Amino acid sequence: MTALHKLRERWGKAWLWMPAITAFVLPLHPRLSAVSLILWGVMAVVGWALRPSIQAKNKGQLLSWSSLGPALYFMGLAIGMLWTEQMDVGWFALEVKSTLVILPILFWLQVRWSHGSRWIARAVQAFLFGLGAFMAWRLMHAAWIGDPSLWRYDGLAGPFHPSYIAAYLTMGMFLIPSSSKWRKPFLFLGALFVGLLASKAGWLVSFAVLGWMLVQHKIRTARWDLTVIVGGVVLVLGGVLGDQGRMQEFMGYAMRSVVPTSIEETSSSLPSDTASNGTDGPAKVGSSGGRMQAWKASWTLLQQHPFGVGTGDVVQELVRVYSDQRAEYAKLKRMNPHSAYWQALVTLGWFGGVLLLLWWGGLVWESIKYRAWNLGVFAAIILCHGVFESILELQQGVVAWVFLGLLLAQQGKAFSARA
Repeated sequence: MTALHKLRERWGKAWLWMPAITAFVLPLHPRLSAVSLILWGVMAVVGWALRPSIQAKNKGQLLSWSSLGPALYFMGLAIGMLWTEQMDVGWFALEVKSTLVILPILFWLQVRWSHGSRWIARAVQAFLFGLGAFMAWRLMHAAWIGDPSLWRYDGLAGPFHPSYIAAYLTMGMFLIPSSSKWRKPFLFLGALFVGLLASKAGWLVSFAVLGWMLVQHKIRTARWDLTVIVGGVVLVLGGVLGDQGRMQEFMGYAMRSVVPTSIEETSSSLPSDTASNGTDGPAKVGSSGGRMQAWKASWTLLQQHPFGVGTGDVVQELVRVYSDQRAEYAKLKRMNPHSAYWQALVTLGWFGGVLLLLWWGGLVWESIKYRAWNLGVFAAIILCHGVFESILELQQGVVAWVFLGLLLAQQGKAFSARA
Protein backbone atom coordinates (compact mmCIF):
# COMPACT_ATOMS: atom_id res chain seq x y z
CA MET A 1 0.00 0.00 0.00
CA THR A 2 1.50 3.30 -1.09
CA ALA A 3 1.75 6.36 1.15
CA LEU A 4 -0.74 8.20 -1.06
CA HIS A 5 -3.22 5.37 -0.77
CA LYS A 6 -2.90 5.40 3.02
CA LEU A 7 -3.47 9.15 3.01
CA ARG A 8 -6.63 8.76 0.96
CA GLU A 9 -7.90 6.03 3.28
CA ARG A 10 -7.26 8.06 6.42
CA TRP A 11 -8.85 11.10 4.86
CA GLY A 12 -11.95 9.06 3.97
CA LYS A 13 -12.37 7.89 7.57
CA ALA A 14 -11.86 11.40 8.97
CA TRP A 15 -14.23 12.91 6.41
CA LEU A 16 -17.14 10.87 7.77
CA TRP A 17 -16.68 12.56 11.16
CA MET A 18 -16.83 16.16 9.97
CA PRO A 19 -20.62 16.70 10.39
CA ALA A 20 -20.53 14.94 13.77
CA ILE A 21 -17.83 17.27 15.07
CA THR A 22 -19.87 20.33 14.12
CA ALA A 23 -23.04 18.78 15.54
CA PHE A 24 -21.32 18.08 18.87
CA VAL A 25 -19.83 21.55 19.39
CA LEU A 26 -22.91 23.38 18.07
CA PRO A 27 -24.70 23.45 21.47
CA LEU A 28 -21.50 23.88 23.50
CA HIS A 29 -20.35 27.34 22.39
CA PRO A 30 -21.06 29.50 19.32
CA ARG A 31 -17.37 30.07 18.61
CA LEU A 32 -16.58 26.36 18.54
CA SER A 33 -18.84 25.85 15.53
CA ALA A 34 -16.72 28.34 13.59
CA VAL A 35 -13.60 26.28 14.38
CA SER A 36 -15.30 23.04 13.35
CA LEU A 37 -16.47 24.56 10.07
CA ILE A 38 -12.95 25.73 9.29
CA LEU A 39 -11.70 22.18 9.93
CA TRP A 40 -14.46 20.80 7.72
CA GLY A 41 -13.55 23.28 4.99
CA VAL A 42 -9.86 22.36 5.17
CA MET A 43 -10.80 18.69 4.86
CA ALA A 44 -12.90 19.53 1.81
CA VAL A 45 -9.94 21.30 0.18
CA VAL A 46 -7.71 18.29 0.93
CA GLY A 47 -10.34 15.99 -0.55
CA TRP A 48 -10.52 18.14 -3.66
CA ALA A 49 -6.72 17.97 -3.97
CA LEU A 50 -6.84 14.16 -3.79
CA ARG A 51 -9.03 14.00 -6.87
CA PRO A 52 -9.50 12.17 -9.21
CA SER A 53 -8.86 9.33 -6.75
CA ILE A 54 -11.94 10.30 -4.75
CA GLN A 55 -14.93 9.40 -6.83
CA ALA A 56 -18.44 10.60 -6.21
CA LYS A 57 -20.04 7.74 -4.27
CA ASN A 58 -23.49 9.30 -4.05
CA LYS A 59 -25.33 11.72 -6.28
CA GLY A 60 -25.40 14.95 -4.31
CA GLN A 61 -28.73 16.76 -4.51
CA LEU A 62 -27.63 20.37 -4.35
CA LEU A 63 -30.82 21.76 -5.84
CA SER A 64 -33.18 21.03 -2.96
CA TRP A 65 -34.93 23.65 -0.83
CA SER A 66 -32.95 22.71 2.27
CA SER A 67 -29.75 23.73 0.48
CA LEU A 68 -30.96 26.16 -2.20
CA GLY A 69 -33.15 28.15 0.19
CA PRO A 70 -30.41 29.54 2.46
CA ALA A 71 -28.15 30.24 -0.51
CA LEU A 72 -30.89 32.26 -2.22
CA TYR A 73 -31.54 34.20 0.98
CA PHE A 74 -27.84 35.06 1.20
CA MET A 75 -27.88 36.22 -2.43
CA GLY A 76 -30.78 38.50 -1.54
CA LEU A 77 -28.78 40.00 1.35
CA ALA A 78 -25.83 40.52 -1.00
CA ILE A 79 -28.09 42.36 -3.45
CA GLY A 80 -29.37 44.44 -0.53
CA MET A 81 -25.89 45.93 -0.22
CA LEU A 82 -26.64 47.97 -3.36
CA TRP A 83 -28.85 50.39 -1.41
CA THR A 84 -27.15 50.16 1.99
CA GLU A 85 -25.66 53.32 3.49
CA GLN A 86 -23.81 51.70 6.39
CA MET A 87 -21.53 49.50 4.31
CA ASP A 88 -19.43 48.31 7.26
CA VAL A 89 -22.53 47.02 9.05
CA GLY A 90 -23.72 45.37 5.86
CA TRP A 91 -20.42 43.61 5.23
CA PHE A 92 -20.35 42.36 8.81
CA ALA A 93 -23.89 40.99 8.37
CA LEU A 94 -22.79 39.11 5.25
CA GLU A 95 -19.78 37.73 7.12
CA VAL A 96 -21.99 36.44 9.95
CA LYS A 97 -24.38 34.87 7.44
CA SER A 98 -21.74 33.41 5.11
CA THR A 99 -22.59 29.90 6.34
CA LEU A 100 -25.88 30.25 4.44
CA VAL A 101 -23.75 29.36 1.41
CA ILE A 102 -20.81 27.52 2.99
CA LEU A 103 -22.85 24.82 4.72
CA PRO A 104 -24.90 23.77 1.64
CA ILE A 105 -21.64 23.34 -0.29
CA LEU A 106 -20.05 21.31 2.51
CA PHE A 107 -23.12 19.08 2.77
CA TRP A 108 -23.18 18.57 -0.97
CA LEU A 109 -19.58 17.38 -0.88
CA GLN A 110 -20.32 15.27 2.20
CA VAL A 111 -23.08 13.44 0.39
CA ARG A 112 -21.02 12.92 -2.76
CA TRP A 113 -17.88 11.70 -1.02
CA SER A 114 -19.40 9.48 1.68
CA HIS A 115 -20.32 5.81 1.66
CA GLY A 116 -23.93 5.33 2.70
CA SER A 117 -25.68 7.39 5.35
CA ARG A 118 -23.93 6.29 8.54
CA TRP A 119 -22.46 9.77 8.99
CA ILE A 120 -26.00 11.18 9.31
CA ALA A 121 -26.95 9.04 12.32
CA ARG A 122 -23.54 9.77 13.82
CA ALA A 123 -24.09 13.53 13.50
CA VAL A 124 -27.59 13.36 15.07
CA GLN A 125 -26.19 11.37 17.98
CA ALA A 126 -23.32 13.84 18.38
CA PHE A 127 -25.81 16.72 18.59
CA LEU A 128 -27.60 14.95 21.44
CA PHE A 129 -24.29 14.31 23.21
CA GLY A 130 -23.45 17.99 22.81
CA LEU A 131 -26.75 19.02 24.39
CA GLY A 132 -26.15 16.64 27.29
CA ALA A 133 -22.66 18.03 27.81
CA PHE A 134 -24.02 21.59 27.74
CA MET A 135 -26.62 20.88 30.41
CA ALA A 136 -24.08 19.13 32.64
CA TRP A 137 -21.64 22.03 32.21
CA ARG A 138 -24.18 24.73 33.07
CA LEU A 139 -25.45 22.85 36.13
CA MET A 140 -21.95 22.24 37.48
CA HIS A 141 -21.00 25.85 36.76
CA ALA A 142 -24.02 27.20 38.63
CA ALA A 143 -23.41 24.87 41.59
CA TRP A 144 -19.71 25.73 41.74
CA ILE A 145 -20.10 29.52 41.53
CA GLY A 146 -23.11 29.63 43.83
CA ASP A 147 -24.71 32.63 42.13
CA PRO A 148 -28.54 32.25 42.07
CA SER A 149 -28.73 34.13 38.74
CA LEU A 150 -26.86 31.26 37.03
CA TRP A 151 -29.81 28.92 37.57
CA ARG A 152 -32.15 30.72 35.16
CA TYR A 153 -32.51 32.82 32.00
CA ASP A 154 -29.29 34.18 30.47
CA GLY A 155 -27.23 33.02 33.44
CA LEU A 156 -28.19 29.43 32.67
CA ALA A 157 -27.93 29.91 28.90
CA GLY A 158 -24.29 31.00 29.22
CA PRO A 159 -22.89 31.99 25.81
CA PHE A 160 -26.21 31.44 24.04
CA HIS A 161 -29.38 33.47 23.71
CA PRO A 162 -31.98 31.75 25.97
CA SER A 163 -34.49 31.33 23.13
CA TYR A 164 -31.87 29.74 20.88
CA ILE A 165 -30.67 27.12 23.35
CA ALA A 166 -34.32 26.45 24.28
CA ALA A 167 -34.97 25.64 20.62
CA TYR A 168 -31.92 23.35 20.50
CA LEU A 169 -33.11 21.48 23.60
CA THR A 170 -36.65 21.15 22.26
CA MET A 171 -35.31 19.63 19.06
CA GLY A 172 -33.10 17.32 21.10
CA MET A 173 -36.05 16.10 23.17
CA PHE A 174 -37.80 15.13 19.97
CA LEU A 175 -34.74 13.54 18.35
CA ILE A 176 -33.68 11.23 21.17
CA PRO A 177 -34.84 7.68 20.30
CA SER A 178 -37.66 6.19 22.36
CA SER A 179 -35.53 3.04 22.77
CA SER A 180 -32.59 4.91 24.31
CA LYS A 181 -31.89 4.28 28.00
CA TRP A 182 -31.05 7.99 28.27
CA ARG A 183 -34.43 9.14 26.97
CA LYS A 184 -36.11 9.76 30.33
CA PRO A 185 -33.26 11.65 32.05
CA PHE A 186 -32.51 13.62 28.88
CA LEU A 187 -36.14 14.59 28.32
CA PHE A 188 -36.75 15.50 31.96
CA LEU A 189 -33.57 17.54 32.27
CA GLY A 190 -34.15 19.18 28.89
CA ALA A 191 -37.70 20.16 29.87
CA LEU A 192 -36.44 21.56 33.18
CA PHE A 193 -33.81 23.60 31.35
CA VAL A 194 -36.34 25.02 28.89
CA GLY A 195 -38.50 26.07 31.81
CA LEU A 196 -35.62 27.67 33.70
CA LEU A 197 -34.44 29.52 30.59
CA ALA A 198 -37.59 31.64 30.93
CA SER A 199 -37.98 32.18 27.19
CA LYS A 200 -41.67 32.68 26.51
CA ALA A 201 -41.20 31.52 22.91
CA GLY A 202 -39.22 28.54 24.22
CA TRP A 203 -42.04 27.58 26.58
CA LEU A 204 -44.69 27.84 23.88
CA VAL A 205 -42.79 25.84 21.25
CA SER A 206 -41.58 23.19 23.70
CA PHE A 207 -45.13 22.60 24.95
CA ALA A 208 -46.33 22.26 21.37
CA VAL A 209 -43.59 19.74 20.52
CA LEU A 210 -44.24 17.71 23.68
CA GLY A 211 -47.92 17.69 22.78
CA TRP A 212 -47.12 16.43 19.29
CA MET A 213 -44.84 13.75 20.77
CA LEU A 214 -47.73 12.61 22.95
CA VAL A 215 -50.18 12.49 20.06
CA GLN A 216 -47.67 10.77 17.79
CA HIS A 217 -46.96 8.13 20.45
CA LYS A 218 -50.71 7.60 20.94
CA ILE A 219 -51.18 7.04 17.23
CA ARG A 220 -48.34 4.56 16.96
CA THR A 221 -48.75 2.55 20.19
CA ALA A 222 -52.38 3.19 21.21
CA ARG A 223 -51.27 4.27 24.70
CA TRP A 224 -50.12 7.45 26.40
CA ASP A 225 -46.41 8.12 26.78
CA LEU A 226 -45.98 8.78 30.50
CA THR A 227 -42.43 10.07 29.92
CA VAL A 228 -43.73 12.94 27.77
CA ILE A 229 -46.46 13.77 30.28
CA VAL A 230 -43.94 13.97 33.12
CA GLY A 231 -41.70 16.06 30.83
CA GLY A 232 -44.55 18.55 30.44
CA VAL A 233 -45.00 18.73 34.21
CA VAL A 234 -41.26 19.29 34.67
CA LEU A 235 -41.37 22.05 32.05
CA VAL A 236 -44.11 23.81 34.03
CA LEU A 237 -42.11 23.40 37.24
CA GLY A 238 -39.00 24.86 35.59
CA GLY A 239 -41.06 27.72 34.19
CA VAL A 240 -42.43 28.58 37.63
CA LEU A 241 -38.93 28.52 39.16
CA GLY A 242 -37.31 30.47 36.33
CA ASP A 243 -40.05 32.96 35.60
CA GLN A 244 -39.34 35.68 38.19
CA GLY A 245 -41.92 38.05 36.76
CA ARG A 246 -41.39 37.55 33.02
CA MET A 247 -44.82 36.02 32.47
CA GLN A 248 -46.35 38.63 34.77
CA GLU A 249 -44.73 41.34 32.65
CA PHE A 250 -46.16 39.76 29.51
CA MET A 251 -49.65 39.35 30.97
CA GLY A 252 -49.51 42.83 32.43
CA TYR A 253 -48.69 44.26 29.04
CA ALA A 254 -51.26 42.09 27.25
CA MET A 255 -54.09 42.75 29.67
CA ARG A 256 -53.07 46.18 31.01
CA SER A 257 -55.76 45.87 33.65
CA VAL A 258 -54.05 48.29 36.03
CA VAL A 259 -53.33 51.70 34.54
CA PRO A 260 -51.33 54.22 36.61
CA THR A 261 -53.06 57.55 36.98
CA SER A 262 -50.02 59.74 36.40
CA ILE A 263 -46.63 59.84 34.77
CA GLU A 264 -44.99 59.88 38.20
CA GLU A 265 -46.86 56.75 39.27
CA THR A 266 -45.96 55.09 36.00
CA SER A 267 -42.27 55.91 36.33
CA SER A 268 -42.07 54.80 39.95
CA SER A 269 -43.75 51.47 39.20
CA LEU A 270 -41.53 50.56 36.26
CA PRO A 271 -38.73 47.98 36.65
CA SER A 272 -35.14 49.15 36.34
CA ASP A 273 -34.90 48.05 32.71
CA THR A 274 -37.88 50.07 31.54
CA ALA A 275 -38.53 53.65 30.57
CA SER A 276 -41.45 56.00 30.26
CA ASN A 277 -42.43 57.22 26.84
CA GLY A 278 -43.35 60.63 28.18
CA THR A 279 -47.03 60.40 27.26
CA ASP A 280 -50.12 60.55 29.45
CA GLY A 281 -50.45 56.77 29.53
CA PRO A 282 -48.27 53.92 30.75
CA ALA A 283 -45.14 53.17 28.76
CA LYS A 284 -45.08 50.01 26.71
CA VAL A 285 -42.01 48.52 28.30
CA GLY A 286 -40.30 45.22 28.95
CA SER A 287 -39.52 42.49 26.44
CA SER A 288 -43.16 42.08 25.37
CA GLY A 289 -43.83 45.80 25.00
CA GLY A 290 -40.49 46.29 23.30
CA ARG A 291 -41.39 43.69 20.70
CA MET A 292 -44.64 45.46 19.98
CA GLN A 293 -42.74 48.71 19.49
CA ALA A 294 -40.26 46.97 17.17
CA TRP A 295 -43.00 45.31 15.11
CA LYS A 296 -44.96 48.55 14.79
CA ALA A 297 -41.84 50.40 13.67
CA SER A 298 -41.01 47.58 11.22
CA TRP A 299 -44.46 47.89 9.62
CA THR A 300 -43.94 51.63 9.28
CA LEU A 301 -40.56 51.07 7.61
CA LEU A 302 -41.99 48.49 5.23
CA GLN A 303 -44.65 50.96 4.14
CA GLN A 304 -41.99 53.62 3.56
CA HIS A 305 -39.52 51.21 1.87
CA PRO A 306 -41.33 48.36 0.05
CA PHE A 307 -37.95 47.16 -1.27
CA GLY A 308 -36.34 47.30 2.16
CA VAL A 309 -33.80 49.64 3.71
CA GLY A 310 -30.79 47.52 2.76
CA THR A 311 -28.67 44.89 4.47
CA GLY A 312 -26.81 47.23 6.82
CA ASP A 313 -29.35 49.94 7.66
CA VAL A 314 -32.07 48.10 9.57
CA VAL A 315 -31.26 49.18 13.13
CA GLN A 316 -30.35 52.73 12.09
CA GLU A 317 -33.69 53.19 10.34
CA LEU A 318 -35.63 51.56 13.15
CA VAL A 319 -34.08 53.91 15.71
CA ARG A 320 -35.24 56.82 13.58
CA VAL A 321 -38.80 55.47 13.60
CA TYR A 322 -38.60 54.74 17.32
CA SER A 323 -37.84 58.42 17.86
CA ASP A 324 -40.78 59.47 15.69
CA GLN A 325 -43.13 57.09 17.50
CA ARG A 326 -41.71 57.94 20.95
CA ALA A 327 -40.91 54.27 21.54
CA GLU A 328 -38.26 55.02 24.16
CA TYR A 329 -37.70 51.46 25.36
CA ALA A 330 -36.97 50.11 21.87
CA LYS A 331 -34.87 53.17 21.09
CA LEU A 332 -32.83 52.77 24.27
CA LYS A 333 -32.17 49.10 23.51
CA ARG A 334 -31.60 49.79 19.78
CA MET A 335 -33.84 46.82 19.11
CA ASN A 336 -33.82 44.99 15.81
CA PRO A 337 -37.23 43.82 14.53
CA HIS A 338 -37.22 40.87 16.96
CA SER A 339 -38.82 38.67 14.34
CA ALA A 340 -37.10 36.85 11.49
CA TYR A 341 -40.04 37.67 9.22
CA TRP A 342 -39.98 41.39 9.99
CA GLN A 343 -36.18 41.33 9.70
CA ALA A 344 -36.41 39.95 6.17
CA LEU A 345 -39.19 42.36 5.22
CA VAL A 346 -37.47 45.46 6.59
CA THR A 347 -34.12 44.47 5.05
CA LEU A 348 -35.23 43.42 1.55
CA GLY A 349 -38.88 44.37 1.42
CA TRP A 350 -41.50 41.94 0.16
CA PHE A 351 -38.78 40.18 -1.87
CA GLY A 352 -37.00 39.27 1.36
CA GLY A 353 -40.19 37.88 2.87
CA VAL A 354 -40.70 35.68 -0.18
CA LEU A 355 -37.12 34.37 -0.03
CA LEU A 356 -37.45 33.48 3.65
CA LEU A 357 -40.77 31.71 3.13
CA LEU A 358 -39.38 29.80 0.16
CA TRP A 359 -36.54 28.53 2.34
CA TRP A 360 -38.57 27.58 5.42
CA GLY A 361 -41.62 26.54 3.46
CA GLY A 362 -39.32 24.34 1.40
CA LEU A 363 -38.28 22.52 4.56
CA VAL A 364 -41.93 21.78 5.31
CA TRP A 365 -42.45 20.57 1.74
CA GLU A 366 -39.41 18.27 1.92
CA SER A 367 -40.57 16.88 5.27
CA ILE A 368 -43.89 15.95 3.65
CA LYS A 369 -42.24 14.62 0.50
CA TYR A 370 -39.87 12.31 2.39
CA ARG A 371 -42.22 11.73 5.35
CA ALA A 372 -39.47 13.06 7.58
CA TRP A 373 -40.98 13.79 11.01
CA ASN A 374 -37.69 15.12 12.38
CA LEU A 375 -37.37 17.66 9.60
CA GLY A 376 -41.03 18.64 9.93
CA VAL A 377 -40.72 19.31 13.66
CA PHE A 378 -37.49 21.25 13.09
CA ALA A 379 -39.22 23.38 10.46
CA ALA A 380 -42.11 24.03 12.85
CA ILE A 381 -39.67 25.07 15.59
CA ILE A 382 -37.88 27.68 13.49
CA LEU A 383 -41.14 28.90 11.92
CA CYS A 384 -42.51 29.57 15.41
CA HIS A 385 -39.33 30.95 16.98
CA GLY A 386 -38.92 33.17 13.95
CA VAL A 387 -42.09 35.02 14.94
CA PHE A 388 -40.58 36.20 18.22
CA GLU A 389 -36.84 36.49 17.49
CA SER A 390 -34.60 37.62 14.64
CA ILE A 391 -33.06 34.15 14.69
CA LEU A 392 -30.85 34.76 11.64
CA GLU A 393 -28.99 37.74 13.08
CA LEU A 394 -26.50 35.85 15.27
CA GLN A 395 -24.00 33.22 14.19
CA GLN A 396 -25.37 30.81 16.82
CA GLY A 397 -28.67 31.01 14.98
CA VAL A 398 -27.50 30.97 11.36
CA VAL A 399 -25.15 27.99 11.74
CA ALA A 400 -27.60 25.94 13.79
CA TRP A 401 -30.67 26.46 11.62
CA VAL A 402 -28.87 25.83 8.34
CA PHE A 403 -26.86 22.86 9.66
CA LEU A 404 -29.79 21.10 11.33
CA GLY A 405 -32.06 21.75 8.36
CA LEU A 406 -29.55 20.20 5.95
CA LEU A 407 -28.77 17.29 8.29
CA LEU A 408 -32.39 16.36 8.93
CA ALA A 409 -33.25 16.77 5.25
CA GLN A 410 -30.52 14.27 4.38
CA GLN A 411 -31.79 11.97 7.12
CA GLY A 412 -35.27 12.12 5.60
CA LYS A 413 -33.91 11.36 2.13
CA ALA A 414 -31.95 8.39 3.49
CA PHE A 415 -35.02 6.96 5.24
CA SER A 416 -37.10 7.49 2.11
CA ALA A 417 -34.51 5.70 -0.06
CA ARG A 418 -34.51 2.67 2.27
CA ALA A 419 -38.31 2.50 2.48
